[in-house]
Amino acid sequence: MNSLELTLSAIKGMPEKIPFNPFIMHLAASLLGVDYNHEYCQNPNILAKAQIKCANFFGIDHVNVSTDAYREASAWGVEIEWSSHTPVAKSHLKISDFDSIEDPDLLSNQRIINRVNAVKALSELVGGEQCVVGWIEAPFAEICCLFDLVNVLILCRYDDWDKKIASLINRVLPIQKEFAKLQIEAGAHVIGAGDSAISQIGPHRYEKCCLKATKDLFDLIQNDVPVLYHICGDNGVIDKEGRDMLKLVSSTNSAILDLDYQVDLKLAKEKIGKKSCIRGNTNTQVLGSQTYSINDVSNEIEKTIELGKPGGRYQYAAGCEWPWKPLSMASRNLGIARTLVDKLGKY
Repeated sequence: MNSLELTLSAIKGMPEKIPFNPFIMHLAASLLGVDYNHEYCQNPNILAKAQIKCANFFGIDHVNVSTDAYREASAWGVEIEWSSHTPVAKSHLKISDFDSIEDPDLLSNQRIINRVNAVKALSELVGGEQCVVGWIEAPFAEICCLFDLVNVLILCRYDDWDKKIASLINRVLPIQKEFAKLQIEAGAHVIGAGDSAISQIGPHRYEKCCLKATKDLFDLIQNDVPVLYHICGDNGVIDKEGRDMLKLVSSTNSAILDLDYQVDLKLAKEKIGKKSCIRGNTNTQVLGSQTYSINDVSNEIEKTIELGKPGGRYQYAAGCEWPWKPLSMASRNLGIARTLVDKLGKY
């Protein structure tokens, strides 16, 4: 069974062993020795080369094209700031101006085409052996990229806040579907959808104005390939009315749920059951700080494996992107994780 087959088998149930699928971005660029913003993020062939080198070196079962959250936003006209450690918005669009902005032509936007070409390059080079993961933003994350989270949350002051937010989401949804389709046609086996801010809005707002569109997007994509739903932060919240965020995000029916370290993995597996394969959960603070010893790192990784393994439907990863600085520590800790997944991950 190759890496692609192993990853897909974990989605369906009990694989022969836990797939090793840490979420790698900056570390791949560092390992290849290229500048993240100006080479890795802007040259699809460099991205593909870096992902393949990192995957081969550490025995990772997938390669991915995620670099930052602003690919689609740039197509809508958001200007990108390249001086930080990762691409971010230099400024955001105004919600009041959005109706006057035309829908973007994705095929004329270089950043969009670069991501599609990165998928194509990875598919041609390793697509028969390794799982190629394309990437889009989930609906709520996308409107936050366009207008900034604070400005989206300000809409909640209005009585019809849910309609205002849903209207923005419904406007961007067709573009997200198109972007996903372009990557599927280029050879993606899975489409990742990043939702970095939903832990900031809670179960009520998520259910009221995000859930329907998110499920609609995922249903369309999963006519062709599985969706990996990447949700950052503490999404294990239950509000006072009993709305359970874990149950809500799993009701999107995404094939894979990427859970951050703040979520109780054992409880998540109990709640989600066979609805989704879970990925992630190792504490990135432990992995990314030199204050923690090798024993601390090993114990944290081992704990994640032991909680994720029972019953299958689990892929090993950290709670979010694998920490990348300093390179020596990042590589050491990723090597430890690979060793422990080999040792403890067989069924």
